[in-house]
Amino acid sequence: MSKTIISGKTPSPPKPMTVAAIERAARADRDAQPLTETDLKRMKRTPQAKIIRRALELTQEEFAARYHIPLGTLRDWEQGRAEPDQPTRAYLTLIARDPEHVNRALNANEVFVVRHEAGWAVKRPDAERSSAVTATQAEAIERAREMEPSATVRVQNRHGEFRRVDPRPA
Repeated sequence: MSKTIISGKTPSPPKPMTVAAIERAARADRDAQPLTETDLKRMKRTPQAKIIRRALELTQEEFAARYHIPLGTLRDWEQGRAEPDQPTRAYLTLIARDPEHVNRALNANEVFVVRHEAGWAVKRPDAERSSAVTATQAEAIERAREMEPSATVRVQNRHGEFRRVDPRPA
């Protein structure tokens, strides 16, 4: 067993290194070699769902509903249990570059029925306020169909996930 002796002197700061000395030291460590130009070209930046969602200031439930991604799948991506496939990575890239355009294209004809402190609310995508508030879920679905007869109604369950209610046949 060794004893550690602590002196009253403050240790001298490390000597500054030149850029060349730093480069030599980094290249001397064979386990931490810098990436080559070939490595950098081969690597592709893939947008991560969690970073995109947080940048848009959306909850997992809101992001999943807005961009039609199953909530469980989104959670798997964010927790590292699964990786998006190539078409999905392209889709996430589109969302990252122009989220409003993707949202308008996907949700042009949708109405949401969501939980509300006074019962159930009917909301249009990206609306700040509810269009209507009802006591029951069935009333809210009926009100949503009255507002937009041809729209797809998405209903939130108690877990925050959305199910689709198809419009009535004309």
